[in-house]
Amino acid sequence: MMVSLNREMQKQRADLYSAKIKGILNPSLEIKYEDTENVLRNLQKGKDKLFNVSLYVNCRAKTKQELDTLTRRIYAELNSLLIIPRQPSFRMLQGFQSCSPLAVNKLKQNRNVTTEALSAFFPFTSSFLQADKTGVWLGLNKNNIPLIKDIFKLSNPNGICLASSGSGKSYMAKLLIARYLLTGTKVMIIDPQGEYKGITERFNGQRIDLSRVSKTMINPLDLMGHDYSEKRLALMDLMPIMLGELSEPQKAFLDKALTESYELKGINEDSKTWDNEPPILEDLIEILQRRAKKAATMEKSTLLSLINRLSMYVDGVFSFLNKQTNIDFNNNLVCFDIGNMPKQVKPVIMFLVLDYIYMKMRKDIERKLLVIDEAWSLLGRTEDASYIFEIVKTCRKFNLALFLINQEVEGMLESEAGKSVLANSSYTLLMRQKPAVINNIQETFFLSASEKSFLLTAGVGEGILLMDDEHSEIKIIASPEEHKIITTNPDEILEQKVSKKKAKAGKSLLNQQETKEVLEPSSSGKAKKPSVKISVDESRGFYLHKSLQLEDIKYLVRKKYKEVNYNGIEGKKTRYLIRPRFNESASHFLLTIDIAEYLKERCDKVELFETTKPDIVFYVNDKKYAVEVETGKVYLKDKKKLMNKVHNLNSVYGKDWFFALTNRKYYKNYSKFGETYTKKSILNQLNNILKKDEKS
Repeated sequence: MMVSLNREMQKQRADLYSAKIKGILNPSLEIKYEDTENVLRNLQKGKDKLFNVSLYVNCRAKTKQELDTLTRRIYAELNSLLIIPRQPSFRMLQGFQSCSPLAVNKLKQNRNVTTEALSAFFPFTSSFLQADKTGVWLGLNKNNIPLIKDIFKLSNPNGICLASSGSGKSYMAKLLIARYLLTGTKVMIIDPQGEYKGITERFNGQRIDLSRVSKTMINPLDLMGHDYSEKRLALMDLMPIMLGELSEPQKAFLDKALTESYELKGINEDSKTWDNEPPILEDLIEILQRRAKKAATMEKSTLLSLINRLSMYVDGVFSFLNKQTNIDFNNNLVCFDIGNMPKQVKPVIMFLVLDYIYMKMRKDIERKLLVIDEAWSLLGRTEDASYIFEIVKTCRKFNLALFLINQEVEGMLESEAGKSVLANSSYTLLMRQKPAVINNIQETFFLSASEKSFLLTAGVGEGILLMDDEHSEIKIIASPEEHKIITTNPDEILEQKVSKKKAKAGKSLLNQQETKEVLEPSSSGKAKKPSVKISVDESRGFYLHKSLQLEDIKYLVRKKYKEVNYNGIEGKKTRYLIRPRFNESASHFLLTIDIAEYLKERCDKVELFETTKPDIVFYVNDKKYAVEVETGKVYLKDKKKLMNKVHNLNSVYGKDWFFALTNRKYYKNYSKFGETYTKKSILNQLNNILKKDEKS
């Protein structure tokens, strides 16, 4: 053959030279010469080998007319592939014997074919029947062999369906749901388009409607089965979806406000408190507003930005989220219908529903299938993609299979989150694709040229199933009864509705109403969560013990308040909960507060200071007085500091100031520097000042 090819090249070169001398262009001869040269080069390098191949096509038909028609069609098909067929006239018997499974070549019509050309003789086929006993029928392969697989027996049960619009992905998902329901598997659906209503009703499932006007809703701050710390971490993933991109200071303020909102409802690290009624978004914004009033100028702008964004969910267009969770289900098929939810808030709802379902399904190890349609609305956002990825990685432990349906193929393949989900999915169904994304898909899934071509021309319900390392062409087939349940064709759905109306025409109005009634989740039998409302302000610093509820006391103790018994300036023994200010003793703090509270009821104005100014400044008829509360520590440790303090008081207040001592044994020491009163005598001094000003 090498010698023959060399001779052929010499002939072709001579023909080309002759044509060049005569000025004739012969493109076909040039192409033939290049091809011959390439074949010879590959054979010499050992890259290709040569094979003697006989290719026979046996046509069968019931009548001669049908046989002639079939023969002409095969002729036309082969000619379109640049293959020139020949009919073995008067040698039909030898041809038939050559096509029989006897491995006898009676025609002996051989052609030399290279390795690359020979590979085209092996079509894209699938293996024979491999059925799992616990599997479901997914469809037919190229050889019309049923594909019966159990996704729960794969390395992990997660799967994904990638397809362009109108290729039959929702049809396939409904078929998968129906068949797994028949095996006793629990199925949950997140339905962003309201497409799964029919199949839910047909299988007596529970449809939970989540919309602006629905009674059912999920409170974003509900623990939903999380522990306290876990929920706060999940909220840090959710808040950027709700509020947009957050700066680090905003995240810090939000974290503190969330912690306080839970604590005001009596919820903390103690697991016994996790059954308490959780806060709602309104409680969160109140805390932020309270903090904004006391914040510095720089911090105030940060807090106001958070408040403005959050107000949409409290008293704005999305205020329907500002309520307690009202969902309960106990059914093998549950569909969360968010088709009527505003598109701006759908990602938030999908996140909450996914979190709610995931925590609910973690409670048992029965087989469960979670179907998420239009999954890219979640995966397309980097803020919550990490949370979805975490679920994808861990759901196998709870016998939960995740099936994601997506038509935004290009965005998914280009994102890190999308690639991570694909890496953690054991099976992928590729259906008809658009030319714009096919090259990316071929590269990602290592598809052959024939597989690429098939995806571009696939019909509705056709595709390629990639299960672990096996590629199978698949065609989704449904029985007539299944088709009635799962069809998405508007004309067929309308026809079914008309048929139902005619069938029910003889029934009573009551029966018709019962048939149309949508199954809403029932709250009967659901234990009501204890409601806790913390009404105290932790920044106040002191509270009368008798004025507090038990939950208020627990909350203040967690905020570092201490319980003390105190004899006041009025001689009453009182029980307090206090949290002294920085670098301040309990006795100093209590006497300061006691004097200030007494004066507030009788003076025009009372001010408290924590700086170098006096502890208390009060005004009576526009006249200013000062009180410096002392425990004796300053006198014992730093007399110079005490002298400076006395000098400042004399220069600002003249004679209108005095010491109030918590410990009477230091009376003589302090009386040298200024007018001094003990806890017992301070009340008379205050009353004298008040009476004197009343007379004047």
